[in-house]
Amino acid sequence: MNPPVPPRAPLHPPAPEENREAARPASPDAQAQAPEPGTPGPASPSAASGEAAARPDTGPGTAGAGEILAAVAQAVAPDRIDSQLSLLNRCAEHDDVDLVVGPVLGAVVDAALRAALLTSGLVDPTTGGAAWRGLDGLPAAPAPGLGELSYDPATRRLRMARGTVLDLGPAARAWAAEQVVAAAEHDRPGTAVLHRAGDALAVAGPDDDAAVLLERELRAETGLGAAAWARLLAGGRRGVAVVEGPEHAVVNPVTGAAARSPWRQVVVVADRAVEAQAYARAAHLLGSEAPPWVAACGAAGRFAPSPAGSHAAPSSSSPEAAGPPARPGTRR
Repeated sequence: MNPPVPPRAPLHPPAPEENREAARPASPDAQAQAPEPGTPGPASPSAASGEAAARPDTGPGTAGAGEILAAVAQAVAPDRIDSQLSLLNRCAEHDDVDLVVGPVLGAVVDAALRAALLTSGLVDPTTGGAAWRGLDGLPAAPAPGLGELSYDPATRRLRMARGTVLDLGPAARAWAAEQVVAAAEHDRPGTAVLHRAGDALAVAGPDDDAAVLLERELRAETGLGAAAWARLLAGGRRGVAVVEGPEHAVVNPVTGAAARSPWRQVVVVADRAVEAQAYARAAHLLGSEAPPWVAACGAAGRFAPSPAGSHAAPSSSSPEAAGPPARPGTRR
């Protein structure tokens, strides 16, 4: 039985250039200035992923990757008590917060809200408290929801209601992959390059060359060859997500519990890694409705059923296509 779709917004393919900000018309009663990333330290294994280490670039043009990943770690690593995300989540345990955040954290929050918008709230960054409740032996509870969070990209001001815990791992992985590849593409335009951060990948370069890199990186996991990847990349798609399930929990924001997904693995290829990641995670919540929905969003998908969901036939949303966040270091 598939989890219900959150009632916060009707499920439909996203319209272009929609407002990215989740409105919360609240006046801050606690205001602080979050530190800028400063001199970033070495990236921890979960820095760019929250669950898995960012992997080295495959192909040339890796200049700047280390600096980008270190900055992401300083901003959003959930297992570093000095990261801005850890500070934010700790502050929100006791009070409403109103923070002017650093540029990297702000960009990742913006990406997370974009993912929520694209999926009508199915992918919700306010589900971070689910892991905390599990560690404390508490029953699952609905996520606070996007109404408790707002972000203004122009001022980098973030407002968050008391009790909200952000999980930015998926957005951080996808955003980091995009930034590393963009830097490499700037240094060596026209050269195929791939960067992987956990379950999110970004590529650049000609379709056929980028497809070869994807085959090398993902063949053992997906079984897809270069020809299949080239077809999936057609039309300028350059973001890939490979999200496993159901053992890699995607949290249902309505219940706060892990989704009961019929899919063993969902592969989505979209214009950007942030979009691919959002669609792939939403697919685990949508179940059998996922293939046509992903296609309607303009992405291509490949859906492998899990043994528990073997009643669902192998499916693809394209005719061409053949875990919980760690709790921050300081607990209550």
